[in-house]
Amino acid sequence: MRITTVRFFLGILLLSWLIPSLEAQIGNIRGKVTDQEGTPLEEVLIRIEGIEVSRKYEVKTDAKGEYFHGGVSRQGTYRVIAEKDGFKRNYVEGLRPATDRRGDTGVADFVLTPGAAGRLAFELTDAELQAIEEGTGDSEERAAAAAQVRLQLDEGLGLFNQGQYEQALTAFNSALELDDPQPALWANLGNTYSKLDQPEQALEAYEKAIAIAPEDATLYQNLGGIYAAMGNTDKARELYEQAVTLSAYGDPKDAASNYYNMGVTFINSGQTEDAVEALQSAIEADPSYAEAYYQLGVCFLGMGQMEDSVNSLKHYLEIAANGPNAEVAKQLVDSLQ
Repeated sequence: MRITTVRFFLGILLLSWLIPSLEAQIGNIRGKVTDQEGTPLEEVLIRIEGIEVSRKYEVKTDAKGEYFHGGVSRQGTYRVIAEKDGFKRNYVEGLRPATDRRGDTGVADFVLTPGAAGRLAFELTDAELQAIEEGTGDSEERAAAAAQVRLQLDEGLGLFNQGQYEQALTAFNSALELDDPQPALWANLGNTYSKLDQPEQALEAYEKAIAIAPEDATLYQNLGGIYAAMGNTDKARELYEQAVTLSAYGDPKDAASNYYNMGVTFINSGQTEDAVEALQSAIEADPSYAEAYYQLGVCFLGMGQMEDSVNSLKHYLEIAANGPNAEVAKQLVDSLQ
């Protein structure tokens, strides 16, 4: 009996050593993905691949652009790759997983730029890499200049978000002096001129951004908004349609957003029938676009189409029961039924 007892306790003791050891082998990799303007990117595919040991994991970013994989083996290092349609791929190598969510260990943040996916450095042959290296003798200088541009851009964005538009203008112009062919810089310059009620300068800045990145749907959308604010509805519509065409090859939600903005432009200019058509297209692209249903319901109400108005407002309430226009929508539905 005594021998059995000893063995039993010895088994518990061994188990108590084993469990922490197993837990120590599991870590996490996390991070955030944004575009060049700092906007979080949702549904970005994050591929986590072991370098020394063949292991593969996948996760996608949430609405905040954040991702987290908590079941990564802590043996070896990893390559983390970020991929999203309409954006250039990006990656980091040699990342070690973290044991908790504190500090910088296990963190891989990405800033994605619009464009074709392309091949990453680790996917190139030795000959291709050598050709690239031979053509980048001044890479260190360019890297230093790029870092300075990034600082100026970040400073400008911070000032812009604080409403200090004149100071933001100075920061963006300083960055452009260092690196002129940057569409994000020209776009932010255009946004700042627009806030300063200088539409002509804003238009010129956006035209330069589009000349550099003609496939970026967001640039056309923002330029359309500037024309809409100037009262040039026809030009705004033309640009929104260009944005929609470009968005059609990417995320349907982007196309829906462009149709919605087009619809709002028509509402503001009194073109209700055109607004209805645009808003219906937004819903067709993204059936979960709550605000499109609300604005459509308001348009139908103005046109005297009460049944259509009620149906649209009910759809809005189904999707956004606690949305910003929920109370007004409920009152309208109650009064129209």
